[in-house]
Amino acid sequence: MTTDPVADDGLNEGLVDDPESESKPRGVWESLKASTAFWIGLFIVLIAIGFGIASAIEHGSPVYWKVSNLLSIGLNASQVMILAIGMTYLIGAGHLDLSVGPSLILASVLAAKVMVTVGGTAEQVAGGEYPNLGLAIVLGVTAALGAGGLVGFFNGVIVTRLRLSSFIVTLATSGIAYGVALVLTSAANIPFIPDQIQSGFGGLQLMGFLPAPLALALLIAVVFWWVLRRTRFGMRTLAIGSSREAAIRAGVDVDVHTIKLFVLMGLLVGVAAVVDIARNANTNVVGHQTDNLQAIAAVVLGGTSLFGGIASVGGSILGTLVPVMLQNGLVIMQVAPFYQFAIVGVILILAVYFDQRRRDRAT
Repeated sequence: MTTDPVADDGLNEGLVDDPESESKPRGVWESLKASTAFWIGLFIVLIAIGFGIASAIEHGSPVYWKVSNLLSIGLNASQVMILAIGMTYLIGAGHLDLSVGPSLILASVLAAKVMVTVGGTAEQVAGGEYPNLGLAIVLGVTAALGAGGLVGFFNGVIVTRLRLSSFIVTLATSGIAYGVALVLTSAANIPFIPDQIQSGFGGLQLMGFLPAPLALALLIAVVFWWVLRRTRFGMRTLAIGSSREAAIRAGVDVDVHTIKLFVLMGLLVGVAAVVDIARNANTNVVGHQTDNLQAIAAVVLGGTSLFGGIASVGGSILGTLVPVMLQNGLVIMQVAPFYQFAIVGVILILAVYFDQRRRDRAT
């Protein structure tokens, strides 16, 4: 039996096989039990309670529950949220993108170089003067989006034209993107990026408390949640993931749509690169090593099927918070932060395991 495509916003609203069950609406508890978002939200609450109590014992007050710390968690998760949104669409269509981390580095490097070059002369930017600041930022952002979109287009063309696995293709292009970034920078961060991009966006707090990068990530999530659930583009994405052959018979140009999905992923990588520069006023050519794993883990943990056909943007956003909350709690408890690598790996294994269990129950 072919799995029906489902835009899972936590309610798993798919087609019902049993006609009699259509006349029996589920109660609130039954709907919640079937909701991936509900269970992951409950898990997030339990994490917050646990670390809140532990931090109160360790520090004499529930440091973890402070509003500033919770907003910091959201801010730290904002970049991966943006990546997870694009990954939700790709995985929902039955593909993966392992190149998002290196692509983000490449996009941020190109954006930074453009900003510094256009901002003014070498002497001016070294002294913190940027006579062409506005143009430099606009062109830098454009460079980041263009670089990310180009890598995505490259991935999509190879996957569709050569009929290769997206896993293999994006694993290869991740090495290419990272190599190009290292060649352009000689493995060194780009200096003299305008501090104004940090004060004007990266460190900006809307309404006096909401970090601007987090607000941007949530806005993108709302837009793409609506696209996935209410538009033909979203329907075709899940149809391809559910059954490529059935989508072709229904008249969907699968190859063109797949390329669009990879370009979309690349553009969101570019957005995440701009957020990265804006937050730190610097590039990070040796970072982002686990961005792909974090995004994939968040997506699968949030209810999107690793085998395609089922996707949840809302669940992915909640899934993004889990490793960040665990990392934040470990830091507060004075546990070495590099444990996050092991945590992300464990979360990914558990997410795939529960996804497989869910598929087994469905069939």
